[in-house]
Amino acid sequence: MEFVIEPKPPFDFQKMMQRLTVTGKTHVLKLNEQFTEYEKIIRIEEIPCYVKVVSSGTVTNPILNCKAIPLIGRVSEEAVKKKIQQLFSTEVDLSPLYNHFEEHEKLVGVLQRFEGLKLLTDTDLFESIVKIIIGQQVNLTFAGTLTERLIELAGDKVEVEGSTFQVFPTPNSVAKLEYEDLRELQFSQRKAEYIIDLAKLIAGGNLDLESLWSISDEEVLQALLPIRGIGKWTIECLLIFGMGRTDVLPAADIGLRNAIRQVWKLDEQPSEEEVRMLAQDWTPWRTYITYYLWESLNQTPVVVDHT
Repeated sequence: MEFVIEPKPPFDFQKMMQRLTVTGKTHVLKLNEQFTEYEKIIRIEEIPCYVKVVSSGTVTNPILNCKAIPLIGRVSEEAVKKKIQQLFSTEVDLSPLYNHFEEHEKLVGVLQRFEGLKLLTDTDLFESIVKIIIGQQVNLTFAGTLTERLIELAGDKVEVEGSTFQVFPTPNSVAKLEYEDLRELQFSQRKAEYIIDLAKLIAGGNLDLESLWSISDEEVLQALLPIRGIGKWTIECLLIFGMGRTDVLPAADIGLRNAIRQVWKLDEQPSEEEVRMLAQDWTPWRTYITYYLWESLNQTPVVVDHT
């Protein structure tokens, strides 16, 4: 099936794709050199589908040409379209954010620099939460290495359109692993336990991640906090990078606090409480302001010739 999606502008597809290369999150997807094409195997209604998204528009007049091929079974075009809209945050209108803060002394520069950069969320919540757990207390490079090793160990490989794609493992496949299987890949004992035990909860029917879509941020927190290895920061990152929620403030995050210190030119890193005070007027855009502040630390290169 093929169809067109017109995201709400501004929408900078190239910046979104380029960010994936900066953060090393390209293990199970393919991008072209111009950052205008995205290909990945995505599960939609439990059906694995090859999805290709090509940007043919501009930042102010964005157009996404989409193609999907179910690898088994059937899936509706409506379901595929809804999934792609969710993944690429196409229906999020950022213009009110930019308009509201266009005269903000500290934020205007950051918002202008990353204008059109929307959240590209993970394709399923299990993939998202596992990658967040892997990233706890390690640098991006090593987290990427561990993620790649897990995919090699427990994921599948499929051939589509003449290319080989790796597929992120399912909860069922991870639940069959032993802790030692991950320890041999340089996972810590705790992370091995957290990831495999989480997979067993899902595979055994004791945790339904899909049910989280219909509840509030606070309810998601309360649902996941009792699970070993999943703290508040992990859940806040899941809300942002897994679910695309737009008003999440991970005030304790060291990266956010470092970015605020830099942008506000503070002598010391602000405390969690000071971040909350500072961010009182960020609602309902706390996620995106946090996201852009994080990006300001990464010094993401700017793609040119795309307006």
